[in-house]
Order: sequence, then structure tokens, then C-alpha cells
Amino acid sequence: TSEKPILLNNIEDTEAFISGAEVAVVGFFQEPESPEASQFGLAAGRIPEVPFGLSTSPTVLNHYGVAANTVTLFRRVDNDRRDLDMNGKDVDAEKMTRFIRMNELHLVTEYNPVTAIGVMQSLLELHLLLITDKMSPKHPERMRRYRSAAELFKGQV
Repeated sequence: TSEKPILLNNIEDTEAFISGAEVAVVGFFQEPESPEASQFGLAAGRIPEVPFGLSTSPTVLNHYGVAANTVTLFRRVDNDRRDLDMNGKDVDAEKMTRFIRMNELHLVTEYNPVTAIGVMQSLLELHLLLITDKMSPKHPERMRRYRSAAELFKGQV
């Protein structure tokens, strides 16, 4: 096992790191020894199954369009990216961990034998299930509305 987080010094290393996992988290910081970076290291230790990288390179930060003190979660399966801007905010390891746990899974996941294990073994404490007939002509609209509600109430239910 490698020490977490992994230092990412350039764009190529960062891209390889992100593309090497289904979910990857990168902390973008100006100072590797800042209090925010220390909290990031603590969050990394709490989530051993997710790879964590850290970059202080201005070139890397600029490439990803982030200011310093931003934690970004990358989900490869749907090319989703979620940013947690910590500038001027009281964000500690617990809040970072919650942000990562809330965003590592899709908001809406079709339940089937393949996804069942991941959904039920998730460390998220609450799940909301919608049972619907996929063959119904109302299914696409029902799912669109369900996804909208999931985004709106994420982390609140």
C-alpha cells in the first residue's frame, strides 16, 4: 500500500492518476503543509479504498481550472467532476469525507445484480429506493424527475 495522498507534480501524472481509478480525489493546494492540506491527508486516511492525490503545482491547478484549496472528486464512469472549494470556509477532514462519500456514487443507480453489491455496501447511511416499471411510457419522465429530486435533496434526506 502506498502512502496517501500521492504527490502529483505535473499535468501528465495528474491525468494518469485520475484515469487510473473509477473514483479519484485530488486536493489542489498552494502549500503542501497548510492546515487544509493536513485535513485532506486525514480524510485520505479515512477512505482507504479511494485513491487520493495532492498537487501544489500552479500549472496543474490552472489546467484543472481550480483555485488553491479545492478538493476535486473525479468519477470516470460518467466523466463527472465535483469540486469542494475550501477557500474562506471551515472545512475539516469530516466535511471532506462527507463530500467524498456523497459524491462517489451516482445520484441514481439502477438496481440490478451487478450494482446491488456496491449500493448495499456503500458507507452512505441512507438510500431512497424507487421501484418503477422500465417498460412504462412514463418511465423516462419519472426518472428525470427522480434525478432532479436526488440532486436537490442530496445529503439532506
